[in-house]
Amino acid sequence: MGACSAKSAASDPKSVDEVIARVVKTKGATLDLSAAPAGSDAPPGLLHRCGLSLGGEVPEAVYGASSVTTLSLKCGALPVLSPSVARLSRLAVLDVSENALASLPAELGALACLATLDVSENKLATLPAEVGKLGKLTTLVAFKNVMTALPDALGDCSALANLNLYNNKLTKLPATLANLENLEDVNLGANKLKMTPKLDKWSKVRELRLHQNNLISQFLPSFAGLASLELLKIERNLALSAFPALGVHAKLESIECNNCSLEALPDAATLAAALPALQYLTIHANRLAELPALALPELTTLNAGSNKALARVPDLTACPKLRVLFVDDCAIVEVDAANTPAAFPGLERLQVGGNKMDEPAKVLVASFDGLVRSNGGWIRGAEPPGVMPPPAPQR
Repeated sequence: MGACSAKSAASDPKSVDEVIARVVKTKGATLDLSAAPAGSDAPPGLLHRCGLSLGGEVPEAVYGASSVTTLSLKCGALPVLSPSVARLSRLAVLDVSENALASLPAELGALACLATLDVSENKLATLPAEVGKLGKLTTLVAFKNVMTALPDALGDCSALANLNLYNNKLTKLPATLANLENLEDVNLGANKLKMTPKLDKWSKVRELRLHQNNLISQFLPSFAGLASLELLKIERNLALSAFPALGVHAKLESIECNNCSLEALPDAATLAAALPALQYLTIHANRLAELPALALPELTTLNAGSNKALARVPDLTACPKLRVLFVDDCAIVEVDAANTPAAFPGLERLQVGGNKMDEPAKVLVASFDGLVRSNGGWIRGAEPPGVMPPPAPQR
C-alpha cells in the first residue's frame, strides 16, 4: 500500500491498517476509507489524499471497530461487501458508492441504527428484502445501478425521507412505496416506468423527479396528495399525452414537462387554483395546439417553444412578473393585443423566431425592444423598431 505524498501532514497515516488502528484505539466515530478524489461538493477521501488504496478488499479489522457510526468505503474497487458489516451495530452512515458490487448481503438488515445508505454507482440488480428491517433509514441513494426490480419490503422503511433511484432499469415500483408517508425528496428519473405507486400519502414530498421514463397518462395516479410539492420534473416521457391530475399545490414553484406528447393543458382556472406560487413552467417540444390564458401571478418563466401546432399567444397579462417568454419554432401567427410592454415591466428575454407571425403580431413583438434592452435582455426572432422601415413622409 502506498505512502502519503510529501505535502501531507506528518500525522497522516502511512497505511490502511494504520487508519483502522487509530480509529479502533481512539474509539473514533468515523472511519474514512474512501479513495474518492475531491468533488465539487466534497473533499477527497482520506485514502485518496494519502495515496492509499483498499485494493478491492476490506480488511477484517474494519468490522471490529465497534465504535464506528460512519463508514466510507467509496471508490474501493470492491466486488463484494462482507456479511461481517452487521457487526458494526452502531453504524448510522454507510457509503459503499462507486464500487463494483453486484449484490448486498442480507445481513445489512441487522444494522438497526442505519440512517443513510449510499450504494450508488455499482452493479446492483436489486436490493435485499432485509433492507425493509432498517427502521431508522432516512436516506437511500442508489442511482446509476442496473436495478430491474425492488423488494416489496422497501415499503417497510417508514422513516425514509430521501429516495434516489435515478438511472436504473426499473419498469415498475413496489405498490408498498405508496405507504412511505415521510418521503420528502424522490428521484425516479431515467428508468423505464410506465406508472407510479399511489401518491395520496406523499404529502411531505417537496421534490419529485420522474423524468426520462415511459409514463403513460392513463396509468398515472392523481397528484392531488402532493400538498408540499415545490418541484416537479416530468420531462422526456414520450407517451405522456395529458397533464397529471392536480390538486392544490400552494408551494409548487417549478414544473418541467418538456419533450412529452402533451396535447393540452388544464384550463386557466384550474391551473390558477392549483398553482398559485408557480414561477417556472417549461412545456417545450410537446404537441400543444393552444395555450390557455394563464393567470399565474408569480410566473417568471414560460417556455412553450417547439410546439409545432401552436398558432396563438394568448392574453398573458395575468402573469405580470413574466421575465422570460419562449414561443419559438411554433406556428405562431397571432399575438393577443393585450400583451403590451406595460403589462410585463420585468421582461428580459423574448424568443419568437421560427414562426410566421402576421404583421400586427410582428409590430407588437417589436414594441418590446426598448423594454427588454432596458432590462439588460434581448429579443430574438423579430426586427426591433430601429431597423423597421421609416414611416412614409407626410404630403
